[in-house]
Amino acid sequence: MDRNAILSGYVTSFSSYSSSDARPTVEKVLKYSGNNVDIQKRADIKREVVVFKLLSGLSDYRLNDEKPSELNQRFQALVYIEQPDSHSLKDTIYDRALEISDQLFDWATETTASDVNSDLWTLTVTGVDSIEEQDGYLSTTVNFESIIQIS
Repeated sequence: MDRNAILSGYVTSFSSYSSSDARPTVEKVLKYSGNNVDIQKRADIKREVVVFKLLSGLSDYRLNDEKPSELNQRFQALVYIEQPDSHSLKDTIYDRALEISDQLFDWATETTASDVNSDLWTLTVTGVDSIEEQDGYLSTTVNFESIIQIS
């Protein structure tokens, strides 16, 4: 089990899903490294980005087991969309944030976990946060959980 490979699998799988979906393709899909300020400073991010980030994991280890057989891995997709200067476009950008959240939700429900990575048993949406207005961008978070086979 390689959690970095699994994180890369999430990125590749969602990028592929986004490009084949009827809705507009998300401009950038990345793995998380650093912090939110690092993401905001990236020059190659023009308008919108989805960043996959691993959170905590919990194993099913029991007292008499030699080793755990699975890991419940929480992760999230952070959605950032640049806000336009024009008030007339703010509703459009807000709608786009909702659309990307919906696209992430649909990806998780329509994608077979083993298609993302052979070590994944499940891929489940656990929640969607509200859209927040930050300095120059909108952000939201979609939360997930996967069960990963430990070999």
